[in-house]
Amino acid sequence: MLPHMINNHHRWSLLAILGSVVLLLAGTGLFLIVRYDARPTPSLPASQEPPPALPPTPLETVPQWSDWNDLGGSFNAGPSVASWSAGRLDVFARAGQSMLHRAYDGSKWHPPEDLGSAILGGPAAVSRGPDRIDIFVRGADNQLWQQKWNGGWMGYFPLGGLLTSGPAVSSWAPNQLDVFARGSDNALYHKSWNGIAWSEYQRLSGNLEGAPAAVSRGPNMIDVFFRGRDNHLYQKSFDGSMWQNLVDLGSGLHSDIAVSTWGPDRLDLFRKGDDNTLEHRSWDGTRWTGWVTIGSGIIDTPAAVSWGPDRIDVFALGANGQLLHKRFGPVRTS
Repeated sequence: MLPHMINNHHRWSLLAILGSVVLLLAGTGLFLIVRYDARPTPSLPASQEPPPALPPTPLETVPQWSDWNDLGGSFNAGPSVASWSAGRLDVFARAGQSMLHRAYDGSKWHPPEDLGSAILGGPAAVSRGPDRIDIFVRGADNQLWQQKWNGGWMGYFPLGGLLTSGPAVSSWAPNQLDVFARGSDNALYHKSWNGIAWSEYQRLSGNLEGAPAAVSRGPNMIDVFFRGRDNHLYQKSFDGSMWQNLVDLGSGLHSDIAVSTWGPDRLDLFRKGDDNTLEHRSWDGTRWTGWVTIGSGIIDTPAAVSWGPDRIDVFALGANGQLLHKRFGPVRTS
């Protein structure tokens, strides 16, 4: 029995040795395969490697004044402008004794529209909501007249008074209108609409040389500007509860004023300079800038409106009585 066990032991030992050899060879092959697959891919020569991608150059949007755009026509009094939505402009100006209307719908200007009726001086226009415009003029009888658009023109309506200048108008709510004009005693007068009825004329302080300009920066807020008989620029403001005292904004004014706003802390004033230039100054909620020339070649008081932040449209009459348009808005720069 012992020799049989010894033979079996040798047989198993031989099988174990052979198995070890097989495993060793298999392992070596696997190692060679792995090492072969794991070899790194050689890199391209430097001359063949693609250049690194450059980041795109950002485009900066900066608000700037445009050049004048000549809209033609032949007018004889400064224009007025209103806007009821982004990109919408309605311009009114006197041609002869009639008032003409031109509308911009965001893509093109429409032909002039004759609104008829004899008027003195320039009109005043404001929008108090989408598809709404109110126009005020000094009639040939020197009283205040109103014409309005509410999906269609509704004709003129007399509002009395004895005006010695063209009117100005502002609106701080859909049912609120505030109209201003110089009276026979050169004082500033105010008449308002509350959605139901017109108020009586209210005499405010001031000694006006020409026509006032008015704008609302928000609910219950009104700012009125005018040239005094001493050629100083004056501001009178309503704060929601009462009219504030006059503020003297400096001397050297020889024309009437236009005003626009795009928010509670922004006012932009425009005037015709002594050399027929267009001049601008602004208030940022804290301080006023000085007057800066932004154009030339105008012959009457300009008009201005804003329909969004950093956007102003200014209109004025050129040397031949044509309507000129200039805008302040974003311009892409590299």
